[in-house]
Amino acid sequence: MSAQMICPNCGTVGVPKSHTKGSFGVELLLWLLFLLPGLLYSLWRLGTRYKGCAACGQPGLIPLGTPRAQEILARHPAP
Repeated sequence: MSAQMICPNCGTVGVPKSHTKGSFGVELLLWLLFLLPGLLYSLWRLGTRYKGCAACGQPGLIPLGTPRAQEILARHPAP
């Protein structure tokens, strides 16, 4: 279970979400039409996967217990 983190970009507090660049539809089309391009595109998509903000998708979330996170919380008060 992931700990709560804060996004320095938008100030959202939450659990990081996995993001993958590219399109599943393009990947499926490449697999159906051409074997090698489908494989290469799939490998590229797996290599670009990262954990990021659930709201804005930016990487680089900060654990809530750090001094930097406390500064961000002070700038983005909770609603």
